[in-house]
Amino acid sequence: MADTGGAVSDAEEVPVQHVVAMLRERLYGAISCLATLAVLTRYTGDDTDAWARVLDVAVTMGGLWAASLLADWVAHLSVHGHSPHGIERLRILQASGQILQASVFPLLVLGAAGIGLLDTDDAMWVAKWILVVELGLIALAAVRRTRLPVWQQIVTVVSLAGLGLLVIAIKVLAH
Repeated sequence: MADTGGAVSDAEEVPVQHVVAMLRERLYGAISCLATLAVLTRYTGDDTDAWARVLDVAVTMGGLWAASLLADWVAHLSVHGHSPHGIERLRILQASGQILQASVFPLLVLGAAGIGLLDTDDAMWVAKWILVVELGLIALAAVRRTRLPVWQQIVTVVSLAGLGLLVIAIKVLAH
């Protein structure tokens, strides 16, 4: 076996399609979590238990994760003629897991409200703002390696974060 000087071999490199899947699922998870929180805000009052909101968000995001996992498994099965195994299985789990990871910080904030560190309504708003920032960071990660001019990169980042604000605004106005 030839010495590659510490470089990663082609077999160990992460395929571009996997990186795309990871970003796609993270974006989907963040927008879905934000939409869930925006809807739940309507039903959150002074007497709302924060743990109920933790459960609502966890169940919603867990369901989305399971749907993503099933969709990837079925797509893999139909394209390759067999279930994913080995590194394929790990990559599917890693990509779909981005949906769950998108909800970690909002769930931590809601958990903080559950133990009395925050008011539940305030925690809902903090969690939503965390997700808006997360959308901006996802956009930043997406454009950082592009050849787009800086002004187009900025517009892309601001547009995606603006989408998060739009989700909040629509949900607030609709309810």
